[in-house]
Amino acid sequence: MKNRTFAIAGTLFVLLGLAGFVHPRILMPGKQDDVRVGDQRMIVETRRVVTIPPILSGFFVLAGGGLLFVSARQA
Repeated sequence: MKNRTFAIAGTLFVLLGLAGFVHPRILMPGKQDDVRVGDQRMIVETRRVVTIPPILSGFFVLAGGGLLFVSARQA
C-alpha cells in the first residue's frame, strides 16, 4: 500500500513539473468592480498572471522521479 502511495505522488509531481515547463504562466481571475460614470455603468475586471519559475518545475520533476524510484525499489 505504501508503494502505491509513493508511485501516485511521484506521478503527480512529475506531471505538475512538466506542466510547469510547458505552460509556465497561469491566469488567475481577479476581482470585478462596477464603475458608474454619470448614467453609464462599466464593469472593470482585473486578472493576475502567476509565473511558475523553471527551478520549481525542475524540483517537482526530480522529486517525483525520486518518489517513483523509491516505490520501484520497495516493490
